[in-house]
Amino acid sequence: MKIAIAGKGGVGKTTISGTLCRVLGKNGNAVLAIDGDPNPNLSVVLGIDKEAEMPKALSTDIIERIEESEGKWKFQVKIPFQEILDTYGQKAPDNVSLLMIGKPEKAGTGCMCGSHTVVRELIHSALAHEEEQIMVVDTEASLEHMKRGTSQYVDKMYTVVEPYYRSLEAAGRFADMANQLGIVNVEAIANKVRNAEEEQAIREFCKKINLPIAVILPFDEQVTDADLKGVSIMDYDKDAKVVKAMEVFVQTLELN
Repeated sequence: MKIAIAGKGGVGKTTISGTLCRVLGKNGNAVLAIDGDPNPNLSVVLGIDKEAEMPKALSTDIIERIEESEGKWKFQVKIPFQEILDTYGQKAPDNVSLLMIGKPEKAGTGCMCGSHTVVRELIHSALAHEEEQIMVVDTEASLEHMKRGTSQYVDKMYTVVEPYYRSLEAAGRFADMANQLGIVNVEAIANKVRNAEEEQAIREFCKKINLPIAVILPFDEQVTDADLKGVSIMDYDKDAKVVKAMEVFVQTLELN
């Protein structure tokens, strides 16, 4: 099962991605987390020590361009998947491993096109090699990864929404582009919902654009407190409202 978490900046997708990984891992699943954001911070949400030495970031060194018939080209991962994990992976709590894409070292050095290709082909490669492992991709906080087909080979995409119009409108665009990529299973995760009125607003908008809602996550001040301290909400308070809601949600997932 390969899952992508998408959404505009600030909606909480990295917190959701990391918490989802940890809960899945605590339930006995082997989980591979991919930080697909050029401004990576998934490691903190996963509970990896901030002082720990970071592994090598994924780069275009792991892919190659292959010429096909009629002069067409394609990219593919050129080294075994297990070697990628051994070389670039970092262990996190609860049976979770992390891979990070490269990040821009300097301003004005060009686009991250290669990184998008690496993540896309890594997901494609895992399709054949890691069928028993759950992959969760925390995507870039923009539509760029959708335009470049980064999440093209995932089984399911969740677009994270908050109860305000710009977030909901962006969720509609993410869902539409996911469908264009051929991702059949696209659902919303409603986040930071404070009351029944906000929940109703999200439900009405999602119904209008025919976007199913997978789960409603409550607003939880504990998430902000954990983030200020630079720790995972799972380690800060295992009984936090968001953690409990995610545990219930995970029980509903069909992972096969």
